[in-house]
Amino acid sequence: MAEPATSAPAEADQATSGMGKFYYHNGATYEGGWKLLIKESVVQVEEPKKGKGKAKDEAPPPPTEPPKRVRHGKGVYREGDYVFEGHFNEDVIQGKGKFTYASGAYYEGQWANNSYNGKGTYVWTDGRKYEGQWVDNKMHGLGVYTDVNGHRWEGQFYNGSGPGLTCEL
Repeated sequence: MAEPATSAPAEADQATSGMGKFYYHNGATYEGGWKLLIKESVVQVEEPKKGKGKAKDEAPPPPTEPPKRVRHGKGVYREGDYVFEGHFNEDVIQGKGKFTYASGAYYEGQWANNSYNGKGTYVWTDGRKYEGQWVDNKMHGLGVYTDVNGHRWEGQFYNGSGPGLTCEL
């Protein structure tokens, strides 16, 4: 997700956090909590050698990066027909949230580092559903997959599949 092109309200320019709406160059919007992310630059200063001052042609320290507004706290990000509603931590999806795809399928549950991680539910538009543990966007751990006919497959999922699961009719 790109840096916002503009943000509102304008009077928040002096604040370090708040609520507002971002407008991105690609047409996406974000409405919710934000904070000003200030990156501190680390400059190493060498002690001048004995009897010598600072060299005339020594480069000045690099300029510090300007502060950047980032999504932080609860909010809604919309990009076309894709919608995420949930929590951000310094522009990264973290905690609880729901992502709805353009097709209408959705994932609702725990997130870490912009990925499904923890307990969550994915629902396909044809009625299939997986409820259980996720690791890096994959079904991984204990879970229940329900197919379009209502048959349940319960057990241990590994890296996106469920080897050895038995169907409960």
